[in-house]
Order: sequence, then structure tokens, then C-alpha cells
Amino acid sequence: MKGHNLYTIIPYKASLLKFSGAVSARAFYKNHYIDLLTGINHPFEIEGWLTTLDFPVLNHLQDKRFIHLFYELGFMFEGMTEEMASTELLAIDIEYANSEITTLEKNPRKINLSLIDAPHFHDYEKQFLEGYHELTEGNCYQFNLTGLYRYSFQEELTSEDFIAALWREPKNRGAYASATYIEAMDKLFLSNSPECLFQYENGTLVTRPIKGTLKRKSSDEDEIKKLWRELTADKKSQAELFMIADLLRNDLSRIDLPRSVVRKKKAPLLVPGLIHQYSEISVELRAHVTLKNILQKIYPGGSITGAPKKRVMMILKRLEQRSRNFYCGSTVFFSENKIDASINIRASVIDFKNLTLSYQAGGGITLLSDVLSEFEEMTYKHDSYIDILTP
Repeated sequence: MKGHNLYTIIPYKASLLKFSGAVSARAFYKNHYIDLLTGINHPFEIEGWLTTLDFPVLNHLQDKRFIHLFYELGFMFEGMTEEMASTELLAIDIEYANSEITTLEKNPRKINLSLIDAPHFHDYEKQFLEGYHELTEGNCYQFNLTGLYRYSFQEELTSEDFIAALWREPKNRGAYASATYIEAMDKLFLSNSPECLFQYENGTLVTRPIKGTLKRKSSDEDEIKKLWRELTADKKSQAELFMIADLLRNDLSRIDLPRSVVRKKKAPLLVPGLIHQYSEISVELRAHVTLKNILQKIYPGGSITGAPKKRVMMILKRLEQRSRNFYCGSTVFFSENKIDASINIRASVIDFKNLTLSYQAGGGITLLSDVLSEFEEMTYKHDSYIDILTP
């Protein structure tokens, strides 16, 4: 068992907040968990861990707790536990004792990435056409097709080097970003996510799905206005956003009796190198609602699956032929007054044992989609992250 260096860093206002001194850290699989502080493997059913989330969120006292939910855990919430392999990591649950404002490495090493593998257009086109057939047959309305990029990097790099590279500029920090380094696993889970699965505060739960993407060259106001007009005029992007907003409006309404409300039908969101559009949906929850209740109804996020969710997850499993893992999962962070949960897009897993960085990206496909345009959008989302790491 390696040492116990384990920490999480999140953007906090104009600074960074570091959590350390883990008092509990466990990695959960389908039929066991590993104690990340002792290395001991314990037989355990993943359903048992969910009981620890069955507490009323209105009165939560879970300060300094982080939960990384991996995409494949969503099969359990959709009643498809047979689709979860016993070797797949499903969740990491960490409770810390300490938190403090931290600074980045002043002189981080330059990161040089060497491409090992990337999505090939002909392979992507085949997946696209197979999925498109499902659309034309009426088996789904939208599916979120993704691809995997793999890189190697130099041996001397540390977790701090990657975090400093990604977040050296405050303007590059995602609103729902997080970085968790676990020495026992020799891995850094690094997300620069701009997307919210949900925020919960004082009885109100809000979600903000993102759909629609255009590449931008600058923060020039005239360019942004021009791109926003172009994005809002694009019928495919509008259909994509409204479909997923409707799916999430329904998901939120299923949590409790009150009906959800669309606060924003569409609004612009700027991230490094891109402009997106998003919707905002909210619902009022009663005092008895638990975190388990919420996740059972909305995880994984509809914006990274498609609609209808259960059927699309099966289609994607067949098309992609790989696990998404950390990507498209969620990082849930408990603070004194609220709970924030991301959707882990713009996210990578950095493996220091094998000196590899894995990054996945994708986008929603509808009947209005064009295969070349969708492939290009996937590369834009790749560039938005990798270009920051390797300027």
C-alpha cells in the first residue's frame, strides 16, 4: 500500500480551497469496497453504501465530504445492475478533517502530452449511423455519443503540475471543477466542469443542463454576440437543449410531489474556447427528501445520456464498447449550507503508474445532426481542455 497522500482541491471564489486529512476514504465496486487509508478489501454490496445517502438533505451535516459518482453507477439507478461489471469503480467517498485556502505551484513543470489514441472519424461515423438508425426507428430521441483520447506524459510530472497547468488562470476554472489526488490509486481525477447536475440549498434544487456548442476565438463582445445569434438560430441545438430540459424537468418532478419550473429556457455560457447554451430548472423539495431520493431520479444527468434515459444508456453501451468511468459521472460536494453536484465533463483521469492521461468528449445526436459537424464539436471540446494543459 502506498502512502496516504490524499486531497481534493476546488475553485473557491478567486482562490482555491484544499481539503486534506482524510478521516474516511473508500472506493466502492459492485460487490466490495477498498479502504483507501488501509488498503484492505472488504466484501460489500454497493446497495449498502446507498443507505449512507439516505438522509434528509434539508438538515444535512456533511461538511467536508466529497463523493465521486462514476457513470456506470447509473445503471443501478435505472434498474440494470446486471450491466455493472464487478471490476468497475462505481464511487469514491471521502470525508476530510481539514480545509484551507491554498496556492498553486509557482513554477510547475511544463506538461508535454504525446497522443496514444484518439477517435477515428470512420469509427465514429459507424457508431453515429448505428445510433441514428435508433432515432429513425423511434427507439430514442437523442443520444450522447462520446470518444476516448489517450496520452502519455513525462515521468517527473506530479499531480500539482497538472492542477497548476489547468487552473493557473482563474478565468479557466470551471464553475463545478474539482481535483482529487489519491496516492493509494496513483491517480488524479481532474475535472474542469462547467456543468451542474444539481445544486441544493434551503429546500430548492436547481439543475442547469448544457446543450449546443460553438467554437470561439476570443472574449470580444461583438464576437460573442455574433456567435450567440448563430447558436440560438441553429435548429439542431435548440431541439437538443429543449429535449433534455424537458427530460430533466420530468426527472426533477419525480423526486417529490411539487412540479419543477423552467427558470431559464436558454442562456449563454462562456468556457475556454467555446460558447454553450443552457437551461435552468428548479423544484421545491419537502423536508423528508434524501440525497438517495434525488440521485435515484436524476443520476446520471440527461444531458450526457439522452432520451429516454434508460433505453439510451443501453444503446450507448453497445455503441461505445467501453466504460466512461469518471467522465460523465458527478462529484458531489457538501458544504455548510448547500450541496453542489457537477457533471464531470471536461474531465480527465491521470494515471501516474502508467504515465497516461485519459480524456473523453462527445455531444448529443438528434435527427437534425450531421456526422462531420458532430465529430468537429467533439474535437472542440477536447481542445478546450487539452489546450489549457499544454499552452
